[in-house]
Amino acid sequence: ILEGAPKLSPPGLPNPDGDEEVDLHVPPHLREERTREAMGLPKVLLSDLDLNWLQVIGEGWASPLKGFMREGTLLEVLHFNSILVDPFNLTDNQGVHETTTNFAGFNPNRPPNRVSMSVPITLACHSYTKDAIEGSGAGAVALTTQMGEVVAILRDPEVYPNRKEEIITRMFGVVDPGHPYIAEINKGGDYLIGGEVELLDRIRYNDGLDQWRKTTGELMGEFKEKGADTVYAFQTRNPTHAGHAYLMRSAGENLKKEGYKNPVLWLSPLG
Repeated sequence: ILEGAPKLSPPGLPNPDGDEEVDLHVPPHLREERTREAMGLPKVLLSDLDLNWLQVIGEGWASPLKGFMREGTLLEVLHFNSILVDPFNLTDNQGVHETTTNFAGFNPNRPPNRVSMSVPITLACHSYTKDAIEGSGAGAVALTTQMGEVVAILRDPEVYPNRKEEIITRMFGVVDPGHPYIAEINKGGDYLIGGEVELLDRIRYNDGLDQWRKTTGELMGEFKEKGADTVYAFQTRNPTHAGHAYLMRSAGENLKKEGYKNPVLWLSPLG
């Protein structure tokens, strides 16, 4: 068997995690049809944090995830800080994370590739929403912001218990109700909804910065347009100072010494 992923990225740049390019926005010619469909589906209310995670998933930043984690995927993340994937179906496990969890029917063949993923990406709901989903028979739900805007469809929902304490202790190694993210987890409902998502449009925050929020595909396009043969990133939440500037400049010089012709610096974000 010959193994090896086809090259998806410009020369010099690595493939996305899981060797899959993920962009879950509905094509423009289907947007009106999907929006009409969403109007008739059970609604799931998103918190601000949920909306952030939806953007992360939909724009490809959590590749190869295509939706909020199903139970099997969540358990892999909690216990192994990673997920096993089979993007080219070498072991009959392609799409395993887009399939309803079946603990009694796991494929005996182990997926060949491991992708680092240490943070659960989940969507919590209360029993009222659980009952509405299970009673609708629709096979999908509409994800709705707190302002009442339907922003996405989640397909084939899998509703399962929200293992709050297990998630918290596995993520943080401690139970601290005062920690802001732990407080968010505890505030969520007793159930989680897993399933694949289709974004009806770009998620916008109308804060003057939306033009700078690029999808993974858009960034790859810009790197290619600039002729980058490698990309090096610098991230800081503080104002950039002389020490930061030195690190950025010297990193670029070192890459050129290694033989790269056009290393491109990616600043994300600036303080």
